[in-house]
Amino acid sequence: MNLTSIAKKLTVCGLLIILVSSVTAQKVIPVDSSHAVTLRVDPSNAMGGNVSDFFSKVDYIPLETTKESLFGSISQLQITDDYYIIFDYNTHAILIFTKAGKFHAKIKSSESSPINNFSLNKWTKQIAFSRDRYKTLTYCNYDGKVVNSIKLGGETAKDEVGNYSGLNLFSPDKGFTNSWYSDVDSASKDYRVYYRSLIVFANANHKIYGYGLPFTKAERGLQTLSTGGQWPISDFGVDTAFFYSKAYDSSIYTITPNAITLSYKFIFPLSASLPSDFLSNTDYNKNRIEWIEKHNQAIYCLTNFFRIGNNLIFRTGIWGGSKEDNLIYNLKTGTTIAYKHIQQDERSYFMPIYDQTGWTFDNRGILACKDGCLYTSVSAVGMFKAYKDNAEQKVKYPAALAEYFKTGSIKDNPAILVLKLKDEL
Repeated sequence: MNLTSIAKKLTVCGLLIILVSSVTAQKVIPVDSSHAVTLRVDPSNAMGGNVSDFFSKVDYIPLETTKESLFGSISQLQITDDYYIIFDYNTHAILIFTKAGKFHAKIKSSESSPINNFSLNKWTKQIAFSRDRYKTLTYCNYDGKVVNSIKLGGETAKDEVGNYSGLNLFSPDKGFTNSWYSDVDSASKDYRVYYRSLIVFANANHKIYGYGLPFTKAERGLQTLSTGGQWPISDFGVDTAFFYSKAYDSSIYTITPNAITLSYKFIFPLSASLPSDFLSNTDYNKNRIEWIEKHNQAIYCLTNFFRIGNNLIFRTGIWGGSKEDNLIYNLKTGTTIAYKHIQQDERSYFMPIYDQTGWTFDNRGILACKDGCLYTSVSAVGMFKAYKDNAEQKVKYPAALAEYFKTGSIKDNPAILVLKLKDEL
């Protein structure tokens, strides 16, 4: 009996959706590597310059500080047509500000179980998150009001990604999330076939429909570093695709609703590279992190990856960081620019483009990319220090910045920094 015939019979019992889900929900998504571009990059030779050499636009948007809106730093940033939606790990709260920086709404954590991230559905204009370790998904609108909630678990839990981080949505009803190197053995009754893959595709209700980027049995339970705000998933520049990077790997993948494509393969100098057998050699199994701590020039991951025109913007994972760990690579000229070698000037109002006084940029880097612009943040401490240091420059600040310095203090919220790269670097 074919699928159509079975479907007709089961429709009578109202079971068609269950059948379709079980048949189509868990297909393998292969990797297409036929068009991968190999790039040789030496971070130690990255150039620097002034802000005006590389950026045509620099805007600082102070975020309004009130008793309700006060937060620590931006751990996650999503940008809509009208709002900045922010997750602050310090307070485990989601905050919503207008594009002018005015406080709009706040979603608080529960006392017993904090919010750890959120998903944004730009089509339905809803923010999804969990306050109870993914037993329940709560949906709020952009005013911070609850509009829906969905219970996860129960009989269908094996088909849900409820225990994974938030979904990155391609459309109103499809998205994906990254998994970990699960240590569940295939002989276990709790094992699911998608447990051996790093990418899991699901609909907006966290029901799985596919998986990809498998890892081997030998890599099961692989010891990985906490990347401290470095994101393996980043915006592609369009809503229907994302960039993704694996731990201990120098490749960048493009994830779309039904495909995984190997887009770029980076080759770094030997001194900045992991051993070729870093994953396959079992001698590293118990000391991979210790090896990276000892070899603190080795690049162990690529994160915060964006593309604007011919420019690739990314962060190299180096233990302890470096002045060359945030790079801009031009595909046309082969030029490599070190973000931290770019000096403030008139175009940036002599304000910093990364937090030299604090830890915000070193822990977060470039946060987002939208409409050809890069987004990061600068702490109030960094902003007011620069303001004081440059008092003799007699800088003419935009009205919003002038008011910020007139009425604010180092205890205020950070400012969002918007950077537009020049077309030709």
